[in-house]
Amino acid sequence: MKAISDKENQRNKQVYLQINRALITKNDREIWAEFKQGKPEAFHYIYKTYFSILFNYGCQITQDKELIKDLIQDVFVELNEKKKRLGDVNNIKFYLFKSLKRKILALSKKKFLSKSPDFLNTIKSFAITIPHEEKIISTETEENRKNLLDEAYSKLSVRQREVLMYYFYEDMSYDEISELMDFSKNEHARKLVYRAVCKLKEEIERKKAILLISIPVLVLIILFFCI
Repeated sequence: MKAISDKENQRNKQVYLQINRALITKNDREIWAEFKQGKPEAFHYIYKTYFSILFNYGCQITQDKELIKDLIQDVFVELNEKKKRLGDVNNIKFYLFKSLKRKILALSKKKFLSKSPDFLNTIKSFAITIPHEEKIISTETEENRKNLLDEAYSKLSVRQREVLMYYFYEDMSYDEISELMDFSKNEHARKLVYRAVCKLKEEIERKKAILLISIPVLVLIILFFCI
C-alpha cells in the first residue's frame, strides 16, 4: 500500500511540474483568463507563486505574521469564489498586492473605530526596508554600501521607503504605484520616486563626508593619548 501511495505522490508531483511548465510560458493575462474559466491548475499556480511574495509584503506593514497569513488566505478564498465576476488582469502580483493592502487597511480602520489597540500596535506604518539596488547607488565595497544604504533608508519618510520598494524591488509602473498608493495622477508617483532617490543619495553623501572627516580626527585623538 505504501509503495502505491509513493507512486501516486510521485505522479502528482510530475503532473504539477508539467502544469507549472505549461503555465510559466504564459503571461499573466493568459493565466488569469484560465483561472477565471475555473481551471484549478491556474488557481494553484497563482497560489503557489504568490503566497510567499504576499507574505513578505504583508510583513512590511504589520508584525503580526499569523494575521497576514489569515488575510492572504481570505484574499485567495474570495478570488476563487468571485472568479467568474472578476475583470481581466495584466499584472497578477499588483492585483494581489492591492487586494491584501486593502484588507489590512480596512482591518486597521475597523480596529481604530472599535478603539482596540492590539492590532494598531503591530502596524509599522509601511516602515519598509528594501534590497540594496545597484540602480540607486554604488559604493566601494559591499559592506560599505550596505551600511550606507541601511542608514540612508532610515532617514527616508515612510512614503518614500514604500515608493522605492514598489519602483525598484517590485518593478511596478508609475500607474500601478499611483493606484496602490492612492495618488490621483502618476506624476505624483514620479515626483515621490525622484525625491526619494535624491534624498537617499544626499544622505549617503552626507554620511560619506562625515566618515572622511572623522578619520583624521580619530587619528589625532589616538596620537594625543599616545604622547
